[in-house]
Amino acid sequence: MNTLYLCPSGVSAKLYFENTKGYGNDTLDRYLGNADSATLQKASAELNSLFHMGVHKKDRVVFLSSDTDDGETVARCLAAVLRNNKECETKVYRIKGLQTDDRAEFEKTGVSNLSETIIEEVEGYRYQYNIVLNATAGFKATVPYLTFIGMVFHLPIRYLFERSESIIELPPIPIDFDLERLRKLEPVIDELTNYYVSLEDFRKRTGLSFEEMNRDIKDILQEEEGYVALRPTGKILYQRYLQYKGYKLFYSQTVKKKLDSSSYNRRTFEELFRKMKDPVHLKSKLHPEIKKKGTIDLDCYKAGSTNERIFFYMEKNIVKICDIFMHDEYERALEKDALLKEKFVHESFSEAHL
Repeated sequence: MNTLYLCPSGVSAKLYFENTKGYGNDTLDRYLGNADSATLQKASAELNSLFHMGVHKKDRVVFLSSDTDDGETVARCLAAVLRNNKECETKVYRIKGLQTDDRAEFEKTGVSNLSETIIEEVEGYRYQYNIVLNATAGFKATVPYLTFIGMVFHLPIRYLFERSESIIELPPIPIDFDLERLRKLEPVIDELTNYYVSLEDFRKRTGLSFEEMNRDIKDILQEEEGYVALRPTGKILYQRYLQYKGYKLFYSQTVKKKLDSSSYNRRTFEELFRKMKDPVHLKSKLHPEIKKKGTIDLDCYKAGSTNERIFFYMEKNIVKICDIFMHDEYERALEKDALLKEKFVHESFSEAHL
């Protein structure tokens, strides 16, 4: 599978250009467009890291620019270099509020917009690409938040040391956060995400006592002079919670008949179905190796060291469960080529209300 690189970008290329060439009659885009590979790697921390990570023409590279004209200009020049040199797909986002002049604006707006943009890309391309957060360039102040986003959304983070050819990778960390507690914020979340809410109004609308606030959500809220707002990390967790609420899920008549029989533990399978509604969890539990065992084009969900296997396909934001098996059964099904999507597209599906 090809890779989607999400790259905060800075202005190292512009500084290198000014220090080595000055302005003269040249421009940054023309200079980079005519530069050889060695020069590009010296000029740009972003390109240097991507080249070492092996970016190629079937990859997608997204530059997350600071909210500055220089930042956006450099990002667009870097994108042009990759399109011309590597023939890969590129995209540039200017992240509103991502600047270092105003700390409050950075935390209130910049981090929130950065995480929202990353999540939109992840959601849009989750099943088309392997996804990597490239934390090599951009504002150093974004690194802790990128790390947190990687932990929350189970994304790998890569970093290239400035004077080294070594790539350091922090793989997806199998940590699950208590997201269900964020349901308590739903009555005030629209205001809380962008503004402060008075503590009195917050407690009235959520029904939370001081004891419950301190016990359950103190780590994601910040309080100032009788008002509360979400911390930047709280905003990231809430965006993860919206995903956690999840996909709609439908199952086939084949599955219904099996669940209605006495041969399958309905409670066990329905608990697995419930987990499959979460897109991050679902992606992390895919079992792609199974497609090597026979003629099969359905995806396989394998919860862990268990015997249950669930075969499905995605239709926009809907999980369509086609068939379920215990381990020995699905091995026999693979031998019969019984796990093809075309066998189920005309079958009736019912929504699973879990």
